[in-house]
Amino acid sequence: MSKEVLLEVKDMHVHYGAIHAIHGINLKVHKGEIVTILGSNGAGKTTSLHTISGLLSPSKGEILYRGNRIDGVKANKIVGLGVAHSPEGRMVFPDLTVKENLEMGAYLRRDTEKIKSDYEYMYNLFPKLKERSTQLAGTLSGGEQQMLAIARAYMSAPDLLLLDEPSLGIAPILVQAIFDAIVDLNKHGMTILLVEQNAYASLKIADRGYVLATGEIFMEGPASELITNEEIQKAYLGH
Repeated sequence: MSKEVLLEVKDMHVHYGAIHAIHGINLKVHKGEIVTILGSNGAGKTTSLHTISGLLSPSKGEILYRGNRIDGVKANKIVGLGVAHSPEGRMVFPDLTVKENLEMGAYLRRDTEKIKSDYEYMYNLFPKLKERSTQLAGTLSGGEQQMLAIARAYMSAPDLLLLDEPSLGIAPILVQAIFDAIVDLNKHGMTILLVEQNAYASLKIADRGYVLATGEIFMEGPASELITNEEIQKAYLGH
């Protein structure tokens, strides 16, 4: 695995008005890794991703992508730099077709031939999307919308993919398909930062993990160690 640091978060603090949501977190994602952020509801997982992708601004600290600061850069510019965000709740465009949603993902791109091959890869990865390419996204099931949200983010040709709760609220039979797809994307060279409440499923596929509690990282390490840690098992794995 490459030791190139793709993303580095240094002493990041985030406020919502008077609420201090994130208390000085530090994390790194190396090129080629799957890194997962775990934590219960309200721990600050989604806030962290929103801040990395430019939807929120940190009140203190630095966010570096390929060694350059991106804190304070607008979200659309961050996409252009190579960071794509598949948000919690999927947020597909309900009145556009599956194909049109994917086209929206690729709107900054001009590499026509590569766009075509990326469509093919997404349709192979998620055959349901190919079957429903002319269907309005709002009529898809939750799991299909999640596949579309990931595929739409991929179509921006990122080097780093931020995935927020991809298994939330979808049928158990599709959860495994989503995690299989994440592994496939990673094998295709995609670096992934994954926020997930399904701690066991995410630690099984991740290289490393960070555990957030009330806006602070209280544990980090290789996924293989976190999955056997007694505190993690009690808090998140139901053991």
